[in-house]
Amino acid sequence: MFSQTDFENIIWNFLFTYRQFLLNGYMHNRVRDDSYGITPATWNTILISLETGTVLGLARLLEREKDFGRKFGNEDINIISEKIIKIRKSYIAHNDLSKIRNRDSFLKDNQLTGSEIIIIINALKDRAIQYQESHNFKIDVDDLFKKTTQNCLKDLNIWLKSFKVEL
Repeated sequence: MFSQTDFENIIWNFLFTYRQFLLNGYMHNRVRDDSYGITPATWNTILISLETGTVLGLARLLEREKDFGRKFGNEDINIISEKIIKIRKSYIAHNDLSKIRNRDSFLKDNQLTGSEIIIIINALKDRAIQYQESHNFKIDVDDLFKKTTQNCLKDLNIWLKSFKVEL
């Protein structure tokens, strides 16, 4: 199924996706700040890029049909998984013109909420922890997710403060 190195690479990619999701959420909370009002196009570019990255990263995991992407025991999670794959295939990756022209209809049928993203992240993280434990991999998935959660907001604040200097 996986070698130690393969599993670690999957987890590091998953953590990158998780961090994109966290950064997007934290930055959305800052949209009311003065800095957003001054440069909304830049903020929107960053936010949309983070949203796209989150969907693409989750889709990469879910497309691993023999392990991470196999069906879940919960139909609600399977529906979320299917939406992510549809958005990735039809809207982001392949620019299906029929979907883009009917964007409102497509997005209405496949809209993802932050809560749904959290549900699928938790389901995939649980699956990763199961693989870690059953294969005795030398990586602590749960601890890495906790550290990522703890460090993400701190790092974002440091990054935003760094822009006080003229370029």
